[in-house]
Amino acid sequence: MCGRYGRRGDKQKIAEAFSVNGGLDEVDFEQTFDAAPGSIQPVVLAQNGERSLSLMRWGFKLPDRLLFNVRSEGVTAANFWKEKFSAARCIVPASSYFEWQDCTPKSKYEISVPGREYFGIAGVWALWKNPKTHDWERTFSTFTSQPNALMEKIHARQPVVLEPRDYEEWLSPAERPPVHLLRIMPEEEMRISPVNANLPQTQSSQPAIKGLFD
Repeated sequence: MCGRYGRRGDKQKIAEAFSVNGGLDEVDFEQTFDAAPGSIQPVVLAQNGERSLSLMRWGFKLPDRLLFNVRSEGVTAANFWKEKFSAARCIVPASSYFEWQDCTPKSKYEISVPGREYFGIAGVWALWKNPKTHDWERTFSTFTSQPNALMEKIHARQPVVLEPRDYEEWLSPAERPPVHLLRIMPEEEMRISPVNANLPQTQSSQPAIKGLFD
């Protein structure tokens, strides 16, 4: 987790939701219901005293794998991540994310935040030299945490979702990185819905797990 997420709406709606007032003329993107690791996606940054949107690749490409998630536990001690965490934090706009339960057959679920059309996933970014293309590119990764009691019935990880009141602190430079914002999202703040991968996401033919859904 997290290996797929969706983002509704155009860039103007995203800009309004995250108080972005810079970089809008330099980026263009469409809504997506299936953002995947390795794809180019918009993220929110703080640059020159204002929030801006930037297009980046999701995942740091290593010769043998793609690092698209960061474990929040011990991030300040991990050599690969600690400098990025201290100096280059970002927010990844999303409307929902997806997870698959490890059963036979695997069941797909969509996780959203009731009352919030968009939520921000905590992320880090850096200029990264792609070892395959040898090109320098802006690249980001998203934070994950331990699951809450609801999510652990599906998967062992969940993304770190920031509260809107914490966006400014997360993006602002600080002598000490805001480890305290890497919180586990409470189960009462999320909604989990079954999804049939062969149907539009507004429909579902998958049975609910007893006691899991409201």
